[in-house]
Amino acid sequence: MSEKAAASFKDKQYDHPSPETLDEIANLPVLTEQKEQVPFKSLYTSTSSTEPDTTSSPTNSKQLHLVVFIRHFFCGHCEDYIRSLSTHLPPSRLASANTKLSIIGCGEPAVVPDYKKRTDCPFPIYCDSQRTLYEKLEMVRSLDLGEKKPEYVQSGLIGGTLSSMGNMIKSGGLIFKGGAYDQNGGEWLFEEGGRLVWCHRMRNTRDHAEIAEVEEVLGLREVKGEQ
Repeated sequence: MSEKAAASFKDKQYDHPSPETLDEIANLPVLTEQKEQVPFKSLYTSTSSTEPDTTSSPTNSKQLHLVVFIRHFFCGHCEDYIRSLSTHLPPSRLASANTKLSIIGCGEPAVVPDYKKRTDCPFPIYCDSQRTLYEKLEMVRSLDLGEKKPEYVQSGLIGGTLSSMGNMIKSGGLIFKGGAYDQNGGEWLFEEGGRLVWCHRMRNTRDHAEIAEVEEVLGLREVKGEQ
């Protein structure tokens, strides 16, 4: 990504999509690990919910749903992120913030079981194999590593690359089912019913929102400057 393009993308990294776009993506399909097709809105809307409330506050008591879009299912950096989420924000801690978490990857369901084992992931994982949601939500495609190694990345550049390659080789015939290697993801926090509370798009392959930022958004961490 050029410097000009990177600067432009940084400006909209946290920008919310239009209400029309959010309405449009609600019924787009994602696949479960069992290859069942379900609408995207099923991740953040229960059968008992009513129409979206566009006036409520993000600090109210409504159920929150954090949807994490990862890169391809062999990305070592994303695996580090999922492990970090699992450690610092397990379901029991998320429950204290009235939050559920789901993960979406751009590969196929066949690779999900091994991915869950490698990352010890306790969260449900879905697939957007056609990357329709990624595109509608304007998540960037780039192989740029970025300048700064984030806190959640446990391995070095060489180690992360070797880990990714090793996982691809071990997958055998599934090597081409992990998803587009240049597709980056992001984090999207929905309120029950569909209102988007917060979002963050990855600028590069190591740019998931840091755990501290997610904790702050969920009210699990004191905001800087507050006592």
